[in-house]
Amino acid sequence: MGRAEQIAEVLRMRIMTGQLHPGDPVPSTRAIMRDHNVAMATASRVLSLLQADGLVESKRGRGSVVRPTGGEDPAVLTAAGVVRVAIGIADAESLSALSMRRLAAALEIPTMSVYRYVPSRDELEFAMMDAVMGEIELPVRSGNWRTDLEAAARALRSAMVKHPWLAGALSLTRPALMPNAVPLTESMLESLRIAGLGPVQAFTDYLCLLNLIRGLGLSAEPELADQAATGLTNDEWMDTQIADLRRMAPSADFPNISAIINFGYPYNQDVLFETGLRRFLDGLSADLASTSPN
Repeated sequence: MGRAEQIAEVLRMRIMTGQLHPGDPVPSTRAIMRDHNVAMATASRVLSLLQADGLVESKRGRGSVVRPTGGEDPAVLTAAGVVRVAIGIADAESLSALSMRRLAAALEIPTMSVYRYVPSRDELEFAMMDAVMGEIELPVRSGNWRTDLEAAARALRSAMVKHPWLAGALSLTRPALMPNAVPLTESMLESLRIAGLGPVQAFTDYLCLLNLIRGLGLSAEPELADQAATGLTNDEWMDTQIADLRRMAPSADFPNISAIINFGYPYNQDVLFETGLRRFLDGLSADLASTSPN
């Protein structure tokens, strides 16, 4: 990064963090030369970079000032509004397709103006996840641990279906500390504690169930991308692979694989989720019954 870019970044951050407001003067060419001990050409480039970002403009008699965000819809351009637009882009196009430039284009503002609402791409993603977790509505607790745990699991699954990028954005090893995720976590842990598990085992089973739900969710966004790229659904794509599968797994050597190839598997994520959830809870119920005192 050159000297002009370094100085421009300092001023850019002052604008984005609100230290300089719309209409405030920014340092003149001479002030930049003096304060940073640079040549006039370098100082002029600093202002050119900020103008190119859409952050400053020249005013007769005043020099360069912070550019007002004129024309922006105040009902949309709040931090929460910007996050909602970002979620819409990720839902429709994938999280990887979302960039500050893409978001700015959707908002019809200069790219650097986005940073007035969200300080960084990482913080934008965090805000998106937290907002989506805030959409989850947990039903009133019934008092039955299995019923309530099923309801929480289905609520999270529904959020991942609605927002296919969510599963991939979540980390279970270094989780983001999202305020809106706390009620769901507490609800699931409460159900497991009511079932009779201690704090450590309850949290272990909570993580196992979370991994089950997230694991299924991870395939949603790639499948949408693959379908868009190939024009084929999952079942249609599998049909194109049958001949190769039969060559790889001849029935004489792999009768069980051949049986499902010949039968045809009706792939359905909802069926996988309900089956996995039921098997998990049946196993937990059986384990609890076997360890409970007679």
